[in-house]
Amino acid sequence: MTCSLSEILKYKNIHVLNRYQKDFPNAMLSAEEAFKELLKYIWLTAKHDHDRKKNPLDSALDFRCLMHEEMLDIDNMWHTFLLFTKDYHDFCKYYLQDSFLHHYPLIDEEKQQAASDYTNQLDCYLSYIYDHLGAATLRRWFLVDLTDRL
Repeated sequence: MTCSLSEILKYKNIHVLNRYQKDFPNAMLSAEEAFKELLKYIWLTAKHDHDRKKNPLDSALDFRCLMHEEMLDIDNMWHTFLLFTKDYHDFCKYYLQDSFLHHYPLIDEEKQQAASDYTNQLDCYLSYIYDHLGAATLRRWFLVDLTDRL
């Protein structure tokens, strides 16, 4: 498993933050907020990969951690971090224990999957986010009101 969430959240990179501020001056999230959310996303994705390997038959883990449209600022921050290839490589090597988290764009085949499959996978993904990062992160990532669901 990767390092703890608290450990990964200690990582700082002023060059990435400055570049994000320059490239996305009108983003909803500040550079610091977007970077923090990206670090949480990277941690969650690594945790999910670990959990799936440990429990391959668990249907609650049958989803992919994807960047959805609502997560645009976080995705833009990831693109910015990727521009600093050495920093990103070193980050992955240290915090993900020599693993490397690749960025895969959502492809047309995934966009066209059956609505019931999509809904089921999204429900599992949202539940996983809620269980491991809490309601505040889920709200921030998906701009949802959870009051009727809690």
